[in-house]
Amino acid sequence: MNSLKLGWIDYSGEHRNKVMAVLDALSSPGALDELGIGLIRDRLADILFPGTSTIQTRAKYFFIVPYLLMELEKGSYKSSKELIEKLGIEELTLIEILNKQEVDGVIGARAGQKLKRKPSSIYWSGLRTFDMFKHNSLSLANYAKAVVSMKKNENSARSLRNEDNDDMNIGMAEYNGTFWSCLLPDSYWRESLEMELSYNEAAFFKGKITKSERTKDSLFAFLLTQDFDELEKINDFDAIGTAFSLPDQIKENYMMAKRFSQFISGANIRYNVILSKGENEKAIQKWSEWMESSFVKNEFSSFPFREMNDDLGIHNLGLNKFLDQWQKAVISRDESALDDLIKRREIDLKSKDRAKLHNTKVYHYKEGDWVGTDKLQYRFPNAKIILTDIMKGLVEPHA
Repeated sequence: MNSLKLGWIDYSGEHRNKVMAVLDALSSPGALDELGIGLIRDRLADILFPGTSTIQTRAKYFFIVPYLLMELEKGSYKSSKELIEKLGIEELTLIEILNKQEVDGVIGARAGQKLKRKPSSIYWSGLRTFDMFKHNSLSLANYAKAVVSMKKNENSARSLRNEDNDDMNIGMAEYNGTFWSCLLPDSYWRESLEMELSYNEAAFFKGKITKSERTKDSLFAFLLTQDFDELEKINDFDAIGTAFSLPDQIKENYMMAKRFSQFISGANIRYNVILSKGENEKAIQKWSEWMESSFVKNEFSSFPFREMNDDLGIHNLGLNKFLDQWQKAVISRDESALDDLIKRREIDLKSKDRAKLHNTKVYHYKEGDWVGTDKLQYRFPNAKIILTDIMKGLVEPHA
């Protein structure tokens, strides 16, 4: 299979981080989105598990990043670029310390000093979502600019109004003495650093998730208040609703996500049937089971995808058209029409040259291959790691 090469003009560190975030997300398990439904999947995941991402590895980084930055704020820098570069050096230094512990989830465990995507950029959005960083409008790059400016002039909060960057101005207008609402690091936290959360860190983080305005009413916050032993048993998003009695609003969001997964999963299964030219026995079996499922027989034809997208603020005409045609084709049980629809959808998204179903030079099926995922997990596996770290910190205190 020919590899796809991407290039871009590197205007800034912030622009580079955005590009790297997209590439990292695409490389994560189950992230392949051959039919363009990722916009819905991600919007629902933001509601269910806010502050999380598919490239977060452990809860500890929600403290490592603030600890490093709070220390760095004490220094002096000629530019924000210098501060960001110093942060990157410090992050790389910690890789060796964490690797010695032989624990899972060390960012850069393999890449080492060649690591491109640092923990600070991976966790920045989550730190803002959980209100551990106080100024939600500030990007990491603009935060660095604000720190450097404040070092140069104690009254820079006023002078920053003359800057061009509105996001930074808004954040600094609310500045009240500190950027952080986080535990302070101990003087020797590096020497005692471990991936497990201390009891105080776990308790603090639980409080943030369950009390933050943007997260307190989420499935993420709810699961954090439930029995740990029950949560440990669950490895599939669909099992959450059976294991726990969900509050009404959370249940409504959960059921919408679950039903959408059931609604669209057949498209990915059928995609794999087509991709293998009917040779993938697993896909053929799954397709038969999906077509005969109670959901398809009883709920599929009435699934309100347009209303769901309106509620989510998604107004993508191409996506709505595909979902409408998908619904009609399944109801008619016309497999030829289904296959044509799926092939056209991939071409519309990728072009003929890059579409796996159209260009045999792009992809060659091998027995057992599976592209994408037939059930959406909405970041639950990633969120579960964070939840587990917090819960273990509360029941198994560490220094």
